Amino acid sequence: RILPSMQTDITLEHRGEERRIVIDTKFNSLLTSGWHKEETLRSGYIYQVYTYLRSQEGSGDPLWDDASGLLLHPSVDENVNEFVVIQNHEIRFATVDLGATAREIREQLLQAVGVTYAD
Repeated sequence: RILPSMQTDITLEHRGEERRIVIDTKFNSLLTSGWHKEETLRSGYIYQVYTYLRSQEGSGDPLWDDASGLLLHPSVDENVNEFVVIQNHEIRFATVDLGATAREIREQLLQAVGVTYAD
């Protein structure tokens, strides 16, 4: 009872494809200065999404067993779209360039959740 509850910002699911994506949004830079690298992902955010995905496994809903995570950050003139697979869960790290046109923003969002962009 003393642990905080874990809430997702957004959860998308496509039952036909048996796919669920948990999206966590932040309103700061996706990257930070690292010890040995110029820029690195923020480890606390990675742990947050990973912990949420793992905590839902075995809940009786098979979509949780291989759900994906997405850390989505706004940016201006910065484009990040990377992913890693950790224990059967794909975790994607993406930015959306708010300086882009509405059409480009739409394309970036669809790409971040793995939807092929079409006119």
